[in-house]
Amino acid sequence: MLALVRQLEVVREQIAAYDKEINRLFQQHSDSRIFASLPGAAGRLAPRLLAEWGADRERYENAAVVQALAGTSPVLFQSGKYRFARQRKSCVKPFRRAMHLFAFQSIRQVSWAREYYDTKRSQGQNPS
Repeated sequence: MLALVRQLEVVREQIAAYDKEINRLFQQHSDSRIFASLPGAAGRLAPRLLAEWGADRERYENAAVVQALAGTSPVLFQSGKYRFARQRKSCVKPFRRAMHLFAFQSIRQVSWAREYYDTKRSQGQNPS
C-alpha cells in the first residue's frame, strides 16, 4: 500500500510541475489577458480555452464555423414529419468540453447568463 502511495505522490508532483509550466506559457502568450478576463475562466479554464481556440483565429470564417468545430451548434435531424435537433457528434471533443465548462462558469458569474439559462430551462430546454 505504501508503494502505491509513493507512486501517486510522484504523479501528483509531476502534475503540479505541468500546471506550473502551463501557467508560465499562458502568461507569456499575447492573448492571455483576454482569456483570463473571461467570466469564470481565470485559473485552469483560461489556458484551456486559449489552447482550444488557438493563436490563429483568422482560420474561422464566422461564428458558425466555431460552433460546428466546438460542437455547440445542434444538428437538425428530419425524416418525414419527424424532426428534432441533437448534439453534434462530429466535433473537437476537448473544444466542446471547454466551451461547456465556460458556459456553466458564466452562469455562475454573470447575471444575464443566469437569467438566459433560467428562462430556457423554464421553457423546457435541457442544460446540455
